[in-house]
This record gives sequence, C-alpha cells and structure tokens, in this order.
Amino acid sequence: MKKFYTNSKLLLLLTALLTSFAATSQESLEIIGGDLTLNPDTMYAVSAVYTDSTGTPIDDAKIKWNTEPGYLGKVDKNGYLITNHSGEGFLIAKYKELRDSVLLKVNGPVKDDDDEDDENEMEDVYPKIKIVPDHIKVEVSDSVELRAFYIDSTGTKIDTSFVWSIEPEELGLFPDPEASMFYTGNTTGKGIVIAMLGDLADTAKVTIYESKAKKEKKEKHEQVKNNRGKQLMIEPGDMVVYTEHEAIQYAADYKTNGTKHQDAVFLWSVSDTSVAAISNEGLLTLSGETGMTLVHAEYSNFKASVELLVVDSTVDMEVNTISMRRVLPDGQELKAKTFKEGESYKIGGLPYPLNILNAGMLHFPFGCIDEDIEIFMFIPEEYAEVSDSSTQVTFTDEVITGVKFSVKPVASDTIVEPYFFNVPVNLSLVFKHDLLDSLGVTPEELDVFFAENTGFEEIDEHVAVDTVRNKIYANIIHFSTIVVKQGNAVTSVEDIVPIPEADLTIYPNPFSSSATIQFMISDASDIQIEIYNLFGQRVQLLSERKYNKGVHRIKWSGDDMNGAPATSGVYLCRFIKDGKVSQVKKMVLKR
Repeated sequence: MKKFYTNSKLLLLLTALLTSFAATSQESLEIIGGDLTLNPDTMYAVSAVYTDSTGTPIDDAKIKWNTEPGYLGKVDKNGYLITNHSGEGFLIAKYKELRDSVLLKVNGPVKDDDDEDDENEMEDVYPKIKIVPDHIKVEVSDSVELRAFYIDSTGTKIDTSFVWSIEPEELGLFPDPEASMFYTGNTTGKGIVIAMLGDLADTAKVTIYESKAKKEKKEKHEQVKNNRGKQLMIEPGDMVVYTEHEAIQYAADYKTNGTKHQDAVFLWSVSDTSVAAISNEGLLTLSGETGMTLVHAEYSNFKASVELLVVDSTVDMEVNTISMRRVLPDGQELKAKTFKEGESYKIGGLPYPLNILNAGMLHFPFGCIDEDIEIFMFIPEEYAEVSDSSTQVTFTDEVITGVKFSVKPVASDTIVEPYFFNVPVNLSLVFKHDLLDSLGVTPEELDVFFAENTGFEEIDEHVAVDTVRNKIYANIIHFSTIVVKQGNAVTSVEDIVPIPEADLTIYPNPFSSSATIQFMISDASDIQIEIYNLFGQRVQLLSERKYNKGVHRIKWSGDDMNGAPATSGVYLCRFIKDGKVSQVKKMVLKR
C-alpha cells in the first residue's frame, strides 16, 4: 500500500483546514489526547468533549468518528478505535457542525488475519497465499471479483495466477478456474473459496444471500416469463455519440404475449432538453451541447428508457489514462482497472460492501483531465455503517447511497481533494426502492450532493432519475464524497420538472488553463458575460447575444481582449441578463 500523506506541509495544511470549522460562538469540540501512533489490530479508547455555548461540557453528546483515509481503522459503538491497515492520516471527531482531528499513524506491516505476532509469522508462515477479502458476501446470481496474492519469504506481495475452487460446489462456479477471478453465486448458503498455487493454498469464507429486492424481482420476472406478459422496448438502446452526430430515429415496441401492437402510439420525452429534443415520432436531434439525457417512451401504464451520452470529440485529443482502484473498508485494494479518457467505467463485480455500487457507471469525457490519474473508490464511512454480521450497508443522515473518490495524479505522491475536472464527469448510481419506501421518499424527490465538511452541497449540474432502472444520473464537476439523498426538486423521466434557474456555475475554479462558465435561463434572453479584474477594468467580453431557454456553456481561456494571457489572480465574472447584472462570481486564475 502506497503512503500518500508523507508530505509534512500537506499534513499541517489539512490539519488546519479540519480544525478551522470550530464554531464562531463558544461551542467547541476537542479530542482528548494528542496525535496517535498505533500498531495494526490495536484497540484504543478514544474520547472527545463537546462544550456548549455556555461553556458547559455535555456528557451525552453523540459524537461521530471516522479515519481519513478510511482504511486506517474505524471507531466502534463503544468508543474504541480498531486499527486496520498501516498508513498515515487523521482521526476525526464530528458533532453537529463542529470537527476536531488529530494525526493518526498506523505502523506497518499490513494487518494479518491470524493471532500470531508478525515476527514469528515471517519465520513460520511465509511464503504463503492470501485471498482478499477473507470473507466474501455475494448475492445470488451476481458475480464478484476475487483477488489473491503470493507473498514471498521477504513478505513482498506478488500478483500471479491461481487455481480457484469452491466448497461445497453447489454454491457457485468459476467459469475458468485457472484464469478467471470472477465467481458467481448459484444458491444461498455458506462455504469457502480456495486459491491454490502449487502446494500453497488459502481459503476465504463465502456467504451467498438473497435480498428482499432481488427475490421480489425474480418472482416478478418468473411471473412475466410464465404469462409471457407485456413489455415495452426501445431501439436503439444505450448509446454514446458525438455532438456532431446526425439525428437519431428511436422506435418502440409494445408486446402482449409476444404479439406486437401495430397501432400503439408512444409518448416520447427526454430528461435534459438542453442536450437533445425529440419529436412525437421519436426523431431525436442534438443541440450541440454535451451531457447525458434519458430517452423515455410511454404507452398506457408502461414506461421504458435508454441512456444517451453526448460527448465532444474535439476537446483535448491528448488522451490521458485513468486507473480505478477499489478499496475495501479494511484497506485492501482490489485489482486496479485502467482505461482512457473518452471511455466509460461500468461498476460491477465488486464484493460486499462495495457491491452497493454495482450497476453504476462513470464516463470520463475527452478533455476532462490533463494528466494521468489514479482514483481510489471507497464506501464513505463517515456516512455509512458496515457490519461484519450483515449483508447490508446502513447509511446515516438520511443518505440513500454514496461513494467517495480520492484522486492522486500519477506524477504526485499526494491526494488532491477535491479534484476538479475540466469537463464534468457523468456518474450514475443505483438506488433501492424498498429503502426509499421505508424512508417515505419517492424516487422523484432524490438528488445528488457533495458531502462537504460543512454539510451537503447540492450539485448544480443536471440531475435525472430513471425509475425504470432505479438509477440516478448527475454530471460531477469534482471528485470528493458524493451521496444521494432527498432533495427539494429533481428532474425525472416520469415527470419533467422545470429546473430552477441557476444563473452561473464555474468549473474548475481555481483554474490554470481554461474554465467553463455554465448558466441556465428559463426563457429566451439577451445575455452578456464579462470578465473584470479587481481594479474594475474589463478584461474580456465572452459573449453578447440572445440565447434560447436551457443550459449553455462558455469557456474562458484566461486571455484578455487582445488575446494575451491574463496574469494570475482573482477575477470577477459578471452575468448580465436583459441589461441587468444578475449575478457576479469570483474566478481564480493560477498560471
């Protein structure tokens, strides 16, 4: 495991940022004791004191704890920090809007799962095989990606191939036991998976379960299959096209008992009218804007939808590499997935608890980054409770689901958080209907938020809900912690709700080469966008014309009226609608 928090200046900066959220009143939160240095597999009692505005310590304050990064360890319900994995970071306490933190260092080597001390283990156990994770939970009919290491006599982990099997055999299968690391569960039960390399072997417990939602879905599928039911299908299916793509003719079929209804008339719509428009006959035309929209067909009480992702092929044709590393709560990493800008990463085959992200998707448009990056994907433990005895992940603060992304540029040794993109990244996450029902939340009420230190910040980009496939879509301007929870308003494929007028959004900000200025207007208007310096001098006039209603984007490349590069500093972007200054936002240019 690489260490990312080795820069002492970065540690001091992060410490200052985390402790700067102390309330401006007399309220305070303080962790008892100083910085910690512990060994793996250590239980350490932690405590913090909350003092209210009168200066009175409150004994029963329910303080939330987490480590950053999450793989260092976790604090149980009894207030004990249990260290998991070697590394450096922070122990963080949170109560209401208050936070305090201390430095946390967990000594190496990486935690082992037996009770023998490391010194004896190096002599008696190595070389050996180690399966990651050591307890796999997978839902019936789902596939999970397993990983094992050969650890040589020096304790060095080596990636190689193993022969996989499972006992008892009826629990599932490996399609190719000598090459495939993907295991599919056939029936509910418990057993062990085995990885072998010559005379060496390791085992991991496996639990195959069936959730209520999966069972209901299977029963519904069987009912449809037996009755040869009714179905509505859209062609073509999910697509990725360029902005210059010609019009797309969509068609829908409605069948009853396998017989097509020739006279069916469908109601067509799209979730994001700024990206595309569709006629009553299903002919879709692109607006020239990039983004994701859902193409929706409806007939009688039946609905269907497909995804349409529109990307710009002309932006930054120097394609960069993205490495996705999936990290389990104990700090173990699954095998990295590597792909390029312009490609999509479909989330799947992940073990518990990361399996809640399966069936999601990330698309990285051309030009979204200007460097090779590594992305670490976690369950956000500050909002989630992961139980060793359950197959469920329980979120707090009314969060439906969530994911945390930490980004490290390949040329750097440190995490950049938040990490801003030049062009928004498209993200889809899956939600569960039974969870929504238990919370009294409808899919149309869902929204996507950045989980910031000061609370939940609603994502300004277009958000859409697909109630057919139980997915929510958003365009993400930066990577940090992203959660799905109830919002005030959301665009749905079922009910197209007008998006509140958001005059101005700027990303990335700060920026070094160019920034995108996005605005949305509810009716056709004369728009003027100007850039001023802090001396009140106009630096650039970006646009001065009439725009139709919808979402529009303009880029500023950091140049002045004469085409010369503007100097580093703070600038003001003025948004003028129909002759009146509607909004002014600060921009920071860093050369």
